[in-house]
Amino acid sequence: MRPNRIGIMAILTLLFALALVSNAATSAAQELAAKQEVRIGAVSGDIGTLDPHGPVIGADYGPIQHIYGALVRTPIGDSLGDYQPYLAESWEVSADSKIWTFKLKKGVEWHNDFGEVTAEDVAYSFNRVMKGKTSKWTGDYASFNEVKALDPYTVQFTTKGPDAYFLSKVSIDYGGYIVCKKAVEKADAFDSQLKPNAQQIVGFGPFAFESYKSKVGVVLKRNDDFLGGKPIIEKLTYKFIPESGARELALINGEVEAILGLYDSKWLKYMVESGAVLEPQGPKAVHAIYFNLTQKPFDNKKVRQAFYHATGQEPIIQMQGDLIAQACTSPVLTGVEGHIDAGWAEYKHDPAKAKKLLAEAGFPDGFKTKMFIHKGWWYYDKIVLYQNLLKNVGIDLELMIVDIPVYYEKIRQDLNPVVIWGTKYPLPTQWLRRYYHSDSIVGKPTAMLNFSHFSNPKVDELIEIAEVTMDKQKRIAAIEEAQKIIVNELVSFPCAEIDFPKLRNKWFDLGYTPKNTHLDTYEVGVKTRILKH
Repeated sequence: MRPNRIGIMAILTLLFALALVSNAATSAAQELAAKQEVRIGAVSGDIGTLDPHGPVIGADYGPIQHIYGALVRTPIGDSLGDYQPYLAESWEVSADSKIWTFKLKKGVEWHNDFGEVTAEDVAYSFNRVMKGKTSKWTGDYASFNEVKALDPYTVQFTTKGPDAYFLSKVSIDYGGYIVCKKAVEKADAFDSQLKPNAQQIVGFGPFAFESYKSKVGVVLKRNDDFLGGKPIIEKLTYKFIPESGARELALINGEVEAILGLYDSKWLKYMVESGAVLEPQGPKAVHAIYFNLTQKPFDNKKVRQAFYHATGQEPIIQMQGDLIAQACTSPVLTGVEGHIDAGWAEYKHDPAKAKKLLAEAGFPDGFKTKMFIHKGWWYYDKIVLYQNLLKNVGIDLELMIVDIPVYYEKIRQDLNPVVIWGTKYPLPTQWLRRYYHSDSIVGKPTAMLNFSHFSNPKVDELIEIAEVTMDKQKRIAAIEEAQKIIVNELVSFPCAEIDFPKLRNKWFDLGYTPKNTHLDTYEVGVKTRILKH
């Protein structure tokens, strides 16, 4: 049978028409909105500071990263990627790994007509972050010895010894933000915090400070002369929305483009069904229980094992949902250099085993203990869940509820036998030094976050080796060995390993693929845009 030519032509004509319609629809979908403004629903009720060297809190990082720049940065959307030039055009390191020399790009301008960015600004910034009285980062730059400008476009760093993670410390993922020397000196703010106004908050990033209103928001404007190219987005606004229900409505109603979601699987599913785009992102965060080894009965390893088996990671993962929560196997998290399966996940939720261990430890009927806790953010409902699980094996955990500042004060005064704490870091040595090095024990002048009072000379040595060894293979070997000792001693255990549940509206086109970022919400790049909707 011969084919019906007329029928074939009709079908082809129809397909062609449909293709035109489809192309037109695609074109319309990609058309830019008349107003190129990104509005972020910030979790906080206000900023802490917009001074990048000050006591920065979570909500501050978003505006700060967009205002300020650094010598180097990781690729947009991937803070675990390789370091790339930012203000620096190139760099080299001496044979002994103690001298780093950076060549700067010429013609980079400060916001608000403060002139060209020079090596003097870079040297001034690092002296401020290393020595300033209000610097949050002083201890993290202990390996830095001297920073000096060799000429207007060359800056040189001298370290006390090799620093395996030197580039991270001159990047946007750490304290390496560069401030304008002229603006800071005019404000007489070397040893005090910068105030949120256009004469003090001066950077060379893709957006410049425009305005700030307490408990309302921060508004940034496009930097048309940004060294990375002129952004499409004209205005970037951070709206303070501390109440989760209000943030939810703001996203659904299109009042903001993006928010950090709740760590709740049912809520996240509801938001996706409502039209939001869910993008869980790393670097992984871990919320963990740290046992105070100086307080009985937690000096007994069998009690610590019983506590872990009574709770385990499974209940938290079920609560959070496997979209954002997974089992954590080691103190250095998935995706971070040196991560291994060190055995944390082998402690399954097993109440019968927990009771047996308690009996072997001399507590056949269990015991009573208490801890301070606050109701803010992530912690409270998880601890209540643990409280009920512990009760099933005979451990009576009394919760004493306090405000967040009081909680921070109490745990640093050793008043909690167990501390719950959560954060994320891009470097393995940050995890290991802050929580497990003996210098970091709370109460010491060098205290960081070693709530466990864990002190092991071998672990200290391995951490120090990892910090200064430029040979990657040897560095990773030290990191792995330290993790094995820490997990074997069971001085802490994870609640779960968690991605940040970031949500955005479909018309908020990032212009890049998000993978990892230390920001609570999204980074706005030069290709980011708002589509017509």
